[in-house]
Amino acid sequence: MHLNSSVLILMFVVLSLLLGALVKSLPKIFRSPYSVVLLLAGLIIGLYGRTTHINTNLPELSLLLEALADIDPHLILLLFLPTLIFESAFTMETHLFTRMFNQIATLAVPGLLLSTALTAALSYYLFPWQWSWTVCFLFGALISATDPVAVVSLLKEISSRKRLETLIEGESLLNDGTAIVLFTLFYGLLSVGEAADININLFVISGSFLSVVLFGMLVGLTIGAIILLWIGRLFNQPIIEITLTISAAYIAYFVAENIFHVSGVVAVVTLGLLLSGIGRTRISPEVAEFLHHFWQMMAHIANTIIFILVGIIIASRIRLDVLEWWITLGELYIGIQVIRSISIFSFLPLLKRLGGLNKQKAVVLVWGGLRGAVSLALALIIAQDTILPKETGDQILFLSAGIVVLTIVINSSTMTLLLRYLGLDKLPAGKQASLAKAQFSIKQRLLNELPTLQKNEFLQRANWPLLIKPLKEIKLPEEEKNKDLCIAFRRRLLETERQFYWSQFNQGALTGAATNQLVKAVETALDGEPQLSPRNTLFELWKTPRYMRWFNHIPYLNRIIVHLSFERLALSYDTARGFIQAQEEIEKFVNSLSPSKQDTETALAAIKHNKNQTRTHIQQLRDNFPELSYSLETHSAHRLMLHLERVYLQDLITEGVLDESEASKLNKSIELKLANLKPMPHYVSAQEISTQLAAMPWAKGIKKKTLSLLGKLAKREIYSDGELIYRQKGHSSSIAVVIHGKVGLICVAREYVVETGTIIALNAFLTGRFKNSAKALTPVELIWLDIEPLKKIIAKDNLLGEVIAAQLEQEMRE
Repeated sequence: MHLNSSVLILMFVVLSLLLGALVKSLPKIFRSPYSVVLLLAGLIIGLYGRTTHINTNLPELSLLLEALADIDPHLILLLFLPTLIFESAFTMETHLFTRMFNQIATLAVPGLLLSTALTAALSYYLFPWQWSWTVCFLFGALISATDPVAVVSLLKEISSRKRLETLIEGESLLNDGTAIVLFTLFYGLLSVGEAADININLFVISGSFLSVVLFGMLVGLTIGAIILLWIGRLFNQPIIEITLTISAAYIAYFVAENIFHVSGVVAVVTLGLLLSGIGRTRISPEVAEFLHHFWQMMAHIANTIIFILVGIIIASRIRLDVLEWWITLGELYIGIQVIRSISIFSFLPLLKRLGGLNKQKAVVLVWGGLRGAVSLALALIIAQDTILPKETGDQILFLSAGIVVLTIVINSSTMTLLLRYLGLDKLPAGKQASLAKAQFSIKQRLLNELPTLQKNEFLQRANWPLLIKPLKEIKLPEEEKNKDLCIAFRRRLLETERQFYWSQFNQGALTGAATNQLVKAVETALDGEPQLSPRNTLFELWKTPRYMRWFNHIPYLNRIIVHLSFERLALSYDTARGFIQAQEEIEKFVNSLSPSKQDTETALAAIKHNKNQTRTHIQQLRDNFPELSYSLETHSAHRLMLHLERVYLQDLITEGVLDESEASKLNKSIELKLANLKPMPHYVSAQEISTQLAAMPWAKGIKKKTLSLLGKLAKREIYSDGELIYRQKGHSSSIAVVIHGKVGLICVAREYVVETGTIIALNAFLTGRFKNSAKALTPVELIWLDIEPLKKIIAKDNLLGEVIAAQLEQEMRE
């Protein structure tokens, strides 16, 4: 077989992955971070490619290294960036990213702009080559983008500090986009000829920067919306759903960069966050976990290949024979550490105010500002182009490559020592206490199981004293009354609650919409100091938004608004049910996680309050909207039965009773039912409204034709408990009939309650204004009747007129 360059490149990919697997398999030998080992391997291979030995003995390998060294830098960006950026954004905790966005944006935009300007000034005054200001700013932009893969991996491994991880990773995601945008703008200035004074272009650069970023976001949102609509119509089709996410990431980057000439990085970040947030409940539960594992594998492959490739390119392309360049590189390395410190600590007061960043974590941010493939790819673009003299291009490539190697090798390798020195190599006290309590709880459960294990006939000769001894060494931590421990305890309970919702969603016990609401409520409770109760934000989510009221009296929109209101009631019912189940679930962990008896009592009281408040809401819905509750519970039961049917079928396959091919038809049938399972519609016809009116006490004797006309005239509205229906002295051209629920009528300091069947707002007949205020005391359904058409109906039915007159007189008395 002829080993041409294409075959050799394929073998390079395979062998790179094999080398990566070897490094991962021998952690005791390769103690340095994964990326450092791979980069050094690439450098060694690249340096070997510069020897005469390789040309004589391994000409095919020499050919491969030449092909890799000459790879198009645009291809590097297109091939690796969408995967790495999408995976990072997609696996990021969206709520934490949103919550910390102000900090992340501060570092990624003004922080990077400051770094770029300072690096440009350093290049202009320090470098001996008399670069122009435009070239200096171009270099400042490309060298300021951070790539903290190794640092984030270390943090996840040894200290579990989610906020710091999110801050570092989020900054990297956004400042890649900022750096590439700035690079493109300054590169464009070089293309049209350098300006005498860079200040002339500041307004143009600012406007271009904003438009490139905002339109990049728009591209990401548009492609994300299309993909979500597509995925939302699928059910448990992993191949299609995964293929769509891959296609979306690359299409978003390509379309943004090459068609609209905006930021591809921003487009992919936006896409990833959209799919991670809203899209999490659109993706089939059966596919979600596999999808995350798939993208983790994609990112691992990309990182493995890119670090080896970067090492080979650096070692193959840079000049090694100019001492002046090496001295300048050493000065630049020290300089960018100082500049990184200035850019972080200049914004530290603001970062503290936005999210409580302390000096120790700021030092980690400074030392964790590694440079990676983006900086090298941008430098290669300059080196391969003819806009700048070849000497300048080689200088930029040398410095960029040197900074990439030095920051990855030195900063990454010493990060563990820095974390240990700063005391950030251990879990926070609160998390450590929770972990110790959980460990003791596991020990207790294991000890309870020991008698059963010891009776096992095949374990009689086991050395049980030896096995039991380590368990007895685990002691229950002493109770402490410490604010940090209490906060960590409540946070752990809330995080357990959130995980329970995702578990219920995966099992089909919760709908996607209910899961979103419940998770959102937990994340709101986690903001600031975590609160177990009250969950007012959850109850606020159940109320009808005010903007929906604006459209309620617009012809043809009323039916849509009523449908949406019923959907909100249905959603609140499903959400309330899931919330109570979650409270019962976290109640089981209170004793095992609580740091003190007082915290246990406080947590149990909060959980009890949550359950009581939610049960009241459910009972109100059952009492006032019985048909709705029957429909919802039937739908939930049907969904759970179908999921159980599928689980039992999978058990039979696992046990070998059924072959997968035999069971596939049964499985497809169940999944088809699940995909098409929808709750009963909540539309009520005019005839049904007429029937509801006929059942009311005041309707006895009223003509059927009159009731039919009232049904056609009626406009329905739904109100959640606590919502204001109308305000005293407000203008009105309608009266209302309470169909379901209880309404509180408030006039001056007096309040009285009216129930189903009562006609309210009758004062509008006389004055066109409301006599009092009305508030929903339970979930309420009203029908509104316009006064002018109603007068014509009354003229044809005297009994209806008498009824309204009698109720009006009663309202005036009250």
